[in-house]
Amino acid sequence: MKSSIVRQLLTSTLLTLLVLWVAVVLSVSWVIKHETDEIFDSSLQETAQRLLPLAVMQLKSHDHDHEGEDHAIATDDGALEPTQHDEYMVYQVFHSSGHMLLRSHAAPVEPLISEIKPGFQRTAHHWIYIEKSRNGEFFLALAEKSSHRTDTLRSTLLFLLLPLLALLPVAAFSMLMIARSANRPLQALDHEMAKRGGADLHCLASENFPRELQSLVGTLNQLMLRLKSALEAERSFTANSAHELRTPLAAAMAQLSVLEHTSLDESQLKTLQTVRALLDRLQRLGEKLLQLARAESGIAWKRADVDLNQLITLIAQDHQWRTSNHLELQLPSIPVVVQGDVDAIGIILSNLLENAIKYATPPGSLISIELNAQPAQIRIRNDCAALPAETVARLHERFFRARPNSHGAGLGLSIVHALLQPNAIELTLCSPFPSSNRGFEARLVWH
Repeated sequence: MKSSIVRQLLTSTLLTLLVLWVAVVLSVSWVIKHETDEIFDSSLQETAQRLLPLAVMQLKSHDHDHEGEDHAIATDDGALEPTQHDEYMVYQVFHSSGHMLLRSHAAPVEPLISEIKPGFQRTAHHWIYIEKSRNGEFFLALAEKSSHRTDTLRSTLLFLLLPLLALLPVAAFSMLMIARSANRPLQALDHEMAKRGGADLHCLASENFPRELQSLVGTLNQLMLRLKSALEAERSFTANSAHELRTPLAAAMAQLSVLEHTSLDESQLKTLQTVRALLDRLQRLGEKLLQLARAESGIAWKRADVDLNQLITLIAQDHQWRTSNHLELQLPSIPVVVQGDVDAIGIILSNLLENAIKYATPPGSLISIELNAQPAQIRIRNDCAALPAETVARLHERFFRARPNSHGAGLGLSIVHALLQPNAIELTLCSPFPSSNRGFEARLVWH
C-alpha cells in the first residue's frame, strides 16, 4: 500500500526534529560538561588554597596543647553539631613525610592518594586537588566525588530531554493539522476532476488553487484541451462518415428493390438477398455510428420530464413489427416520469431491446419489458444460454460481441454506457437472471 504524502511529511519532519533536538542536547551537554569541569576544578583549587592555612593553624594549636603526648590522627569535627547532609568534598592533611595529620569527619581513614604531589589527580571514585603549604611541610588533599559531576551532567541531560516527550506529540498533532490544511487544495482538485463526466472537458480555473498547484492545473488544462480536440475530431469523423454512407446506401437499397421486380432466376435472387442482408448490416452500422457520435457529443446533458410509460410503448411498437419475438410489456397504471433527455433515454432503451431481440434463443421466444415506479426501474429480459461472467463484464467495450458469429457491430452497449455516464442511471447486466439458469437481464435504475 502506497504511503500518503501527509504521512511521509509528518514522519520525515518528526524524525528531523528528533535528530536535531538530540544533536542540540548532546552539543549542549558537551559544553556544559566542559564548563562545569572548569568551574568545579577552579572551586576545588580555591577551596584548597583557603582551607590549607586554617588546617595548619589548627594542627599547630593542637600540637601546642598536647606537647609530649602521642596522639592519633586528628579529626575536624568543627565547633558546631554535625548535621545529616551530603558532603561532596572531603579533605586530608599530610605531613611532607607522608603521615596523615588531619582529615574531615567524612573523609576515609586511608589516604585518598598514593603519591603526594601538588596538582590534580584522579582515582576511581574521586577527583582530587593537592595544595602545598608555603614552607612545603604540609599538603592538603581536597577530594570531590566523581559521581557528583556525573550526576550533574545526567540531571542536565534529563531536563533537556524531558520536554521532548511533550513536544513530539504536540508537534505531531500541529504538523498533522498543517499538512491536512495544505492538502485540501489537492483534495479539491481531485474532487473537481472526479465529479466530471466524460463529456466535460472545460478548463479548470487556475486562480482558485495555490501558486504551487497552478503549474499542475495548467498541465491538466492543456491535456484536456488536447483530449477535447482529439475527441471532437473523432466524433466529427464518425458522424461525417456515417452520414455520408447513408445516401449511397439508400440509393443501393433502392436499386435492389428495382432489381427484385425484374425477371431473375433462383441463383440471382439468392445473390440479391445476400447483397440486401449485407447492405442492411452496413446501414445498421451507420446508424450505430451516428448514435455513438451523438452520445459522445453530450446530448445526455439535457434535462426534461420524460414519461417512461409512453417512451417504452413507442419503442416496443417500433421493434415489434420487425421481429417474430413477442414483446411483453408490464407497465404500471400511473405515469412514471423521470428527468433526462428523451432522445438519449430512447437510444438507451432501443439498443437494450435490440440486443435482447438479436440474442434471444430460440427465435420467436418471449421478451419481457417491466417498468416499476418506486424507484423508477426498467428490466428487459430475454431467453438465451447463460453467458460467462467475464463476457458480461466486457459487454460495454466497443466492437466486443458476446457471440463472434453474430451480425451485430458490437456498439450497442458502448453507446448505452456513453449515454449513462452523465446521468444518475445505474445499468446492471446479469446472466443468467435471478432464479434461473438461463437468460439475460438488463436493469436500469434511476436514483
